[in-house]
Amino acid sequence: MGFNRVIAASLALALTLAGLTGAFLYSHWHSQAHARYWVAHTHKVIEQNQILLALAQDIQAGAHGYLITEDPDALTVYRRAATAIPGAEARLTLLVADNPPEVRAVRALNRLVTQRLDFLARVVAVERAGDLAAARAEARVGAGLRTMTRIRDQAAAISTAENRLLEAREARADDEDRTNLLMGLAVGALALVGLIALIFSLERANSLLGRTMREAMAAREAREASEAIVRALFANSPDYLFVLGVGEDDRFLIEDINPAFERALNVEGETIRGRAVNDLLPPQSAEPIIAHYRRVRAADAPVTTRDLVPGLPQGPRTWESILAPVRDADGTTVRIVGSVRDITDRVKTAARLLDSQRMEAIGQLTGGMAHDFNNLLQVVRGNLEMLEPVVASDERAASRLRNAILGADRAAQLTRQLLAFARRQPLEPQAINLSRLVGDMADLLRRTLGEGVEVETVIGGGLWNTMADPAQVESAILNLAINARHAMPDGGRLTVEVTNASLDDAYVRDTVGIASGQYVLIAVSDTGQGMAPEIAARAFEPFFSTKAEGQGSGLGLSMVHGFVHQSGGHARIYSEVGQGTTVKIYLPRTRQSVRTTAPAVASEAMGANETILVVEDEAGVRAAAVDLLQGLGYRCIEASDAETAIHILREAGVRVDLVFSDVVMPGPLKTRAFAEQVAALPRAPPILFTSGYTENAIVHHGRLDDGMVLLSKPYTRADLAAKVAQLLATPGVVQRQA
Repeated sequence: MGFNRVIAASLALALTLAGLTGAFLYSHWHSQAHARYWVAHTHKVIEQNQILLALAQDIQAGAHGYLITEDPDALTVYRRAATAIPGAEARLTLLVADNPPEVRAVRALNRLVTQRLDFLARVVAVERAGDLAAARAEARVGAGLRTMTRIRDQAAAISTAENRLLEAREARADDEDRTNLLMGLAVGALALVGLIALIFSLERANSLLGRTMREAMAAREAREASEAIVRALFANSPDYLFVLGVGEDDRFLIEDINPAFERALNVEGETIRGRAVNDLLPPQSAEPIIAHYRRVRAADAPVTTRDLVPGLPQGPRTWESILAPVRDADGTTVRIVGSVRDITDRVKTAARLLDSQRMEAIGQLTGGMAHDFNNLLQVVRGNLEMLEPVVASDERAASRLRNAILGADRAAQLTRQLLAFARRQPLEPQAINLSRLVGDMADLLRRTLGEGVEVETVIGGGLWNTMADPAQVESAILNLAINARHAMPDGGRLTVEVTNASLDDAYVRDTVGIASGQYVLIAVSDTGQGMAPEIAARAFEPFFSTKAEGQGSGLGLSMVHGFVHQSGGHARIYSEVGQGTTVKIYLPRTRQSVRTTAPAVASEAMGANETILVVEDEAGVRAAAVDLLQGLGYRCIEASDAETAIHILREAGVRVDLVFSDVVMPGPLKTRAFAEQVAALPRAPPILFTSGYTENAIVHHGRLDDGMVLLSKPYTRADLAAKVAQLLATPGVVQRQA
């Protein structure tokens, strides 16, 4: 009985030892497999980190290669890398999710890569828009290169940290191997030493079990921390985030949307979670969206789109979306995750930049031709005017001569209109009160428009002063009135209203080139045919006209638009077919007082043998000017450049009463320096400048520099006589501007 008890106890002990030993060996095997897994996992992290760094270097090399060579293959490398980067970032983030310090390091690396990608995208976009020099200049900015250096440093730091972790895990694996060897010896020893070895083995097993439990708890805490980060990002991201579940029969269920998306759609998330997109939208709207989701479900990479989305609470918006498929272990797409960014403001900014570049191109083209073209017109017109008294007795020849002069004037007007549209005409702004100007124009408008059009002017009380060129204001109103007459072939009413106006932030928010504040409003309204919306949208474009061929150049409204914007104002058209048109011009208010101007000199005022120094580099233009001035009763001295003119003015015994000088001339002495040297003379004569185009010489930002007097080419004999007589009667102009 006692033996049986011993045998039973021995058998029980043996079975217990065998069971415990087996359990212990299994635990060791599992621990070793766990260690090998983490070693392999660390290798994956290092590899993925290198992949992301390589992609970042690819976008750098591709973009810079494209900017240097303009080879589309280099841009292909850039685009392929840019497309692969989001997936590489996501995989690296997922691999380090168990390690909070590495999560932070990877997030920092992702931000740096995204910054570099966005920067290079802007550079490439600038080049694609046609400005290669600006793109290359921006690509050489040191901040971008420093970002690439920070990317390499951050990637190196991650690799270093992972290598240290790899060493630790490999050491742990080695420990596990040695432990297995010892366990093999321990199992053999169990047969010899029995209960003692068993007790020690159990103690060792308990120790390893405790460590495994601690590691499991740490892993669970890390997973929970990672999930908390994801939830925080989802809840607080300004981008619109959503998750779709992929069901059967092409049904895509809304599993979750973040608060930003709820605000954009003006919906409560709980009301749409769990519902199918197919059920939330009408069939005609749902079908293209479902078709897009099908493409994403079958895609091997995230799909990016840009769409103009109508029907939103805040109006139509431009959205840029990235949708990525999420697959299970079998490779089946079970979810689609999406991120949407509202890029409406960015698109509008790009459109404004394009408009600005278009205006700059038109301005450069116009300015390039204006100088030479107006010089040629001046020679033609000046000689034609000098022929008038010669052919006065021959009515047929005189009629042809008048037609030729009229043609030259129309050509000059076309150039002025182009310069006005391009906002490069020389303005002489001054403080004016439009009540008198508009009141004085009433009779002119009635004569111009004819008896079939009733003209009414409405002047608001307490009208503010505005800063503008009065001649250009008159021209703008007259242009609008003539356009209105064409819109009222059977007669009608033209109303010109002037009043005070204030533009608030809400009005100017989506309007280019206008600031909120106080303005003086000129509203020109007609009762004519009106315009369709698509016509009104293009009315300010140059050469766009609804008139029959030969009835206008299409530059009238363009000139008005250019002058108003050059004056710091704003123009807008309101029109409806059959209801007439209103053009509103807003000119900025000024608190300066209106200055009383001297009476105009008679246009054909003759000289009294005063001496005028004519400075002009083109012989034909100089000869025409000299002939006109001599015909007006002045003595003339000629100079072909500014240096010669200064020499003549300093020469003893030569008295010059006025200098008539071209603005743009060859030689080292520029216009501003020439004017300053003339002003420094003991008896400084006034200067009358003339030019067909004066950009950046005596005109800046469309306005004449202080003290400068300009007679634009081509000018008439009457214009020349009036300007010369005015300056000779008002000495000291040069001294004031100097």
